[in-house]
Amino acid sequence: MQLVMKMPIVTLTTDWGNQSFFTGMVKGALCSAVEGVQVVDITHHVDPFSVMSATFVVKHACLGFPAGTVHIIDVATQPPLLAVKARGQYFLCCDNGVPATAFGDEIEDAAVIPVPDGSPLGFAAHTFFVPVAQRLLAGAPLSDIGPRPESLVRRTMTGWLRSGDEYRVVIHYIDSYGNAYLGMTYHEFEQERQGRRFEMIVREQRINEIMDSYYQQHATADPRRKLRLIVSATGLLELAVKESSFVQLIGLRTNDAVILKFKD
Repeated sequence: MQLVMKMPIVTLTTDWGNQSFFTGMVKGALCSAVEGVQVVDITHHVDPFSVMSATFVVKHACLGFPAGTVHIIDVATQPPLLAVKARGQYFLCCDNGVPATAFGDEIEDAAVIPVPDGSPLGFAAHTFFVPVAQRLLAGAPLSDIGPRPESLVRRTMTGWLRSGDEYRVVIHYIDSYGNAYLGMTYHEFEQERQGRRFEMIVREQRINEIMDSYYQQHATADPRRKLRLIVSATGLLELAVKESSFVQLIGLRTNDAVILKFKD
């Protein structure tokens, strides 16, 4: 039997937006089912039906919670439904690639959440994930939830590709400010750089330095746009425009790529 959390926590990561009743419906069910539960909204603005966007959010936003936290992820949900344990936390989602792509070999255990034959999936977060969250927070092991899946869907999340002396670096995520998170970490960047000068080509603009913050005054890019390359809190390289939106001004979006070159 697992230790029961002193303060049960459930998080919500969805593409519901803030204008529907879905969030309130699930929160009400959780508060009725789990005494003293703290429900934390990670985001309800994942790109609609985007497994890659959900994977990025879960990987970078959910793992700082205490062991035993239950994370409900409702994006592009369809059977089979899963309860997955990774880094001591639980993730209720479906087998659409989010858990295996986000956590890979760090998955400790998994269970298929039973859906009775002929039962409509309906609002899975409310109908199926809330009762499972209640059981997990009460100390039930995953073996009591359902059978282990034979395998999990895993998607390829390409971060960057090298072709000759050029690197195509993919945009993985756009935040609410319109900033673009690239699929290359600063650590990877420095490993490839090996002390050389660099040039990142973003449409017609060229960047050759990493700035300390969004607000650093000196900019080598077009001063009208103030495009800057920084290291985000996730450790990934990030493209931003001071006091404006990278997406609106530059036009690139998720899965587009920028060009990176190193100069001897």
